Amino acid sequence: MKKTAALITAACMLMMTACSGGGGSTPATTQAAAAEGQTQAAAGEASGGKEADDAAGGAAAGDVVEISDSYTWTVAMNVADTTLNYKMMDKFKELIEAKSGGKIVVNLYANGQLGNDTEQLQGLIDGTNDFVTTITSGMPSFVKEYAVFDCPNAFPDLATMRSVLDDDSFIDALNVYSEAGGIKLMGLADAGFRQTTSNIEVKSVADFSGVKIRVIQNPYHIAYWQALGCNATAMDFSEVYVGLQQKTIDAQENPYMNIVANKFYETQNYVIETNHLGHIIVFLMNNDLYAGLPAQVQALVDDCAHEAIVYTRSLADDSIAQDKATIEESGTKIITLDTAVTDQMKEQAASVYDQIRADIGDELVDKLLNAVEANKK
Repeated sequence: MKKTAALITAACMLMMTACSGGGGSTPATTQAAAAEGQTQAAAGEASGGKEADDAAGGAAAGDVVEISDSYTWTVAMNVADTTLNYKMMDKFKELIEAKSGGKIVVNLYANGQLGNDTEQLQGLIDGTNDFVTTITSGMPSFVKEYAVFDCPNAFPDLATMRSVLDDDSFIDALNVYSEAGGIKLMGLADAGFRQTTSNIEVKSVADFSGVKIRVIQNPYHIAYWQALGCNATAMDFSEVYVGLQQKTIDAQENPYMNIVANKFYETQNYVIETNHLGHIIVFLMNNDLYAGLPAQVQALVDDCAHEAIVYTRSLADDSIAQDKATIEESGTKIITLDTAVTDQMKEQAASVYDQIRADIGDELVDKLLNAVEANKK
């Protein structure tokens, strides 16, 4: 993404001022994991102000790129128009339609109009969908290397995570596998970290012992919580609130937006900022479509995708702050763990890293960890 401006300049001087196979989960798991990640109701709803507009860099008349052909593209997603995924693709639509002078039209199909998550991703590979957005936990059934994002407690903070998600060498390495599977990864946004809600106070790794926690049906997630001493139970997302309310489970984990949108905090005494995984949103394009575009159109897609991701992050930050305020106002206590505790959590989950390495190889895991070290804030 850092190469975008240079590519646009080289490709078109007319711009006046200026972006395969299963791993640890099955298609059914993909649907369950992705569907849960898409409960992003109201995320960033109040964040459409000047700062977000500035971050997106609205397309002025001088930004228009003269292109010879016209294009109409389809975006498939299994989410509502209140979600960060939708807002990202809507901003992309706004930018690229303006900057192409109307030569490019992007049609958004939300709420699973074009199928469930598995069907949408298969359609992307087959070429019936031009773009898809989902979360990384829904990807390993199609490109197993996306399991690298299931490496627990890999990121020390949100700023470092975002730097890694923008790291060209890491994205390029991931795109080698993505493109081989027929997918072009345009970039990665996020909704912050996944956090833990619990009726049991947790301030140390030892406090996790025996906690009955609901997790998604993902072998790496289950193995992680078991390594911490929890009793990890897979449960459909629709059953989580009742499970917490009836105390058949003690805890669950999700990003702040899901915790608030689904009112999990109403049934819980604590939110523990475990920051164990990033809730990472993928911006995907059919690889054959991208590869067949003229260089100046590729550059325009790159530019607008990057701007849409930056915009989405601004919404995410505002959403997290608002969600935390909502939780605290309810009387639920937010616990921030010491760095020593999260470091110990990572150490205790070494077997999960071994499991991921066995499934996808060492290269990408090492690439991720090296990028984390290089980008630490």
